[in-house]
Order: sequence, then structure tokens, then C-alpha cells
Amino acid sequence: METQGVERPWSKCWVVGHGFLGAALAASLRRAGADVLTLDAVAPADVVGDAADETVLQRALQLLVPQVVFCCQATGGGSPADYRHTYGDVVRQLLSAHLRVVFCSSISVYGAASGAVNEETYPIAPSERAQVLLEAEAAVRKCGGIVLRMAALYGVGRCEVLRRHLAGEARLPGPAERLLSYVHVDDAVEALILAGQAAVPGSCLNVSGESVRRDALYEQLHEATGVKPSDAASPVSRRGLSDRLIDCSRLRMLGWKPQMSLRRFAEQFADAFVPDAP
Repeated sequence: METQGVERPWSKCWVVGHGFLGAALAASLRRAGADVLTLDAVAPADVVGDAADETVLQRALQLLVPQVVFCCQATGGGSPADYRHTYGDVVRQLLSAHLRVVFCSSISVYGAASGAVNEETYPIAPSERAQVLLEAEAAVRKCGGIVLRMAALYGVGRCEVLRRHLAGEARLPGPAERLLSYVHVDDAVEALILAGQAAVPGSCLNVSGESVRRDALYEQLHEATGVKPSDAASPVSRRGLSDRLIDCSRLRMLGWKPQMSLRRFAEQFADAFVPDAP
């Protein structure tokens, strides 16, 4: 998906976190003509180092002074301590350098809240990890930054629900009517750029391309791929069960319209997720 154009004052950007989302965002910004510097603890990135380290940020500032910093850090399901460093420490360092931050958070902050949730929904029993995200969100918004709460990301090379389905593995846990929320990485990129251009400072926005019932999703995958879903269901993990309809009306009011669904993605890219023959 191509971005139509990056308007000032968002033409000089940092992307902190050069993983699945950050790499896609940086590529889209560059195609649109923005000056972009990527920063990550591991290569490849323009600056390799810990964004929570002041000396690393000073090195990055010598290369490019940003008008906005897109913080796309990820822990890959790390411990609460990993979360505190990756999100809390990094956000504090960016804000102490008086940088304007667009922060990628997660819909996991809603905790055990169920049914339709919007950005004002009070989190119910958030996990320690989610609490860290809520604290980072509050710091960003207090300084006039923008927060985007992302649903589960997928795209070419990363779509666990499709991979598991094609491999004949058990369905995701929970009842048939459980709501699952996803967003394609290209749609998430568009949301980030749009929020950076148009969102009111201090805003919080939900980002979900679709919220779909569990068994309805597996029926869609069946129709798209011809592979029958497993009759078994996975046990509930320590993270518990989310069951939320994610309200993205704030983001849609800015003009965001997701272009990809899991069904369409499966129709186009299932071959890339077919397990190798033994």
C-alpha cells in the first residue's frame, strides 16, 4: 500500500524499532519522500543501539533531527521487566530529549474488558505488562504525543492464525463466539502516518482492521484455502482470553479505511504459509 504523501511537519522522522511494523513504516515513509532514520538494538538499522541510552539518542540526533518519532518497539512477548525497559525506559528517554512521539501500544491494555471497547473504556484487571503500556501511554499523551493501540498484526511472513490453520493445528482457545481482532501491517502503517499528520496532540486511537468471531474466522479461512479447520481447540494460555469488539471510530473519522481482511489475505498469500513437506 502506497502512502499518498507526507505533509510537513512530518517529513523528518525517526522510526524507533525496526521490526515487522517499524521496517514497513520506514519503507512507506521513504517512498513518500520523507527523511527517515531507523533506530534499533539490532541490525539492520541506521543507528544500532538501545534507544533508552542517552548517548545513542545523541548519536542519532547528529544524523537527523526529527519532527516526529514513531516508537514501534516490540518485546516479542517478553517479561514485565522487558516491557519496562522496551517501552517505559525508551519513552522516558525520548520525552526527556523533548521529541514528539507517536507511540505504538496494544489493545491488550483493556485487560479483561469485554464487548465493545473504545479509547475511554476502563481497563479491567490489566496484566503487569499492560500496566507498563498504560504508564507509557500516559507519559506520551501528557507531553502532547499520540498513542495508537494496535490489534494483532499480520502480513506476509507473519500470520500465526493462518499458519496454524494450514498446518492443521488446534483452533485458538475459547468459545465459538469469542471476538478476535487483527490489523494488516500496511493498514497499521497508514494509521500511524495519518495519526501523525492529523490527530490532535494527546490523542489515543484504536487500530483494528476487523473484529471477527472465532468460528466465523475459521470458516472464512476454510473457504479461502480449502483447508478444513481442526476440531480441537488450544488450551487457554496464561494471558487469558480477550473477547472485544474494538471501536476505531476516532481513527476512521480522520479518514482511515483498512484495505485488507484476513479472508482476503488468505486468498492471496496462503501459499506462503503452507508447511514444508517432510
